[in-house]
Amino acid sequence: PPAPRLASTSSTVTGGAAAGGGYFDLPPPVDSSSSTYALKPIPSPPPPAADPSTDSAREPKRMRTGGGSTSSSSSSSSSLDGGRTRSSVVEAAPPAAQASAGASGPAVPVVVVDTQEAGIRLVHALLACAEAVQQENFTAAEALVKQIPMLASSQGGAMRKVAAYFGEALARRVYRFRPAPDSSLLDAAFADLLHAHFYESCPYLKFAHFTANQAILEAFAGCRRVHVVDFGIKQGMQWPALLQALALRPGGPPSFRLTGVGPPQPDETDALQQVGWKLAQFAHTIRVDFQYRGLVAATLADLEPFMLQPDGEDTDDEPEVIAVNSVFELHRLLARPGALEKVLGTVRAVRPRIVTVVEQEANHNSGSFLDRFTESLHYYSTMFDSLEGAGSGNSAAEASPAPAGGTDQV
Repeated sequence: PPAPRLASTSSTVTGGAAAGGGYFDLPPPVDSSSSTYALKPIPSPPPPAADPSTDSAREPKRMRTGGGSTSSSSSSSSSLDGGRTRSSVVEAAPPAAQASAGASGPAVPVVVVDTQEAGIRLVHALLACAEAVQQENFTAAEALVKQIPMLASSQGGAMRKVAAYFGEALARRVYRFRPAPDSSLLDAAFADLLHAHFYESCPYLKFAHFTANQAILEAFAGCRRVHVVDFGIKQGMQWPALLQALALRPGGPPSFRLTGVGPPQPDETDALQQVGWKLAQFAHTIRVDFQYRGLVAATLADLEPFMLQPDGEDTDDEPEVIAVNSVFELHRLLARPGALEKVLGTVRAVRPRIVTVVEQEANHNSGSFLDRFTESLHYYSTMFDSLEGAGSGNSAAEASPAPAGGTDQV
């Protein structure tokens, strides 16, 4: 429609076709649909014949031209210079220029990802999906499990890894996918390499070994014949430190006998014998009288007390002092009723002076599915966070065991 006529009292431009008429005509409306549309300066009106004192009292005002369908805008302003009116047009500047000049312009959408908020949403999605799986609401669980990879991608480090593992486990529950057991056998040498790498990178197992060795060392103080029964010897990484500490003991090292218990190997190799040879070589190097026996047992419940007794009879003046050591082994017996009680009976039968037990303080085997899921998520999140924070080679647990009577190196 034609532009309205504005009163001169609210305009920054006075005059017009008729001097003193008090009205002026705005430029014709701009057709923004034209492909040749562009902002053009508004021609200045002829010099006014009005009283300068009247014009000086008027305040400047900006006018917006053009249709509302276009995002570009222009403004005209006037100033007085010696009684003459000047008008100018400022074309719309880019957003950055407008921001620097303090002018208002069209808002540019900016997407800001809050990693902390995304992490909270990720945890809520994992727990909600686990609850839906427990309630067998697989429709809701499927919708949630599809969001977990997207939310996990915004995270970094430990949380991203934990979410990936737990999201995969939930997806297998939702889609009822049960992986078939792997029939291929892992090479024993490669398995040993993986375990050695884990031992070097994880400070918790080292610290557990150090604490158990320190307790055994104190229990063996003054003894000339000692016997250690290890319920899970694996690669025997715990015992070189104890052998070295015994070798440095005042008065010389005792006679050391070690019984290592381990599961049968899938490739039918005698891994326990290889561990024994390595420990025997090390003991010979540091001049410790060393004896070794390996016991293959599918479970600790298969052990009998006579298997742990010494080969010969003890002399009255030099009895053999026994220590039983278990690192992450007893919790495996909880799945078999009566197995733990039988193992404890076997331990009491050999009458050890000390029993060292290392277990994780977590309950992943009882309660509902949601309770176990929540407990495991919290446990492994804390574990992964601490491993990333500790770094490699900087943990105090990597210090060598102290000699008898001291723990100052930790």
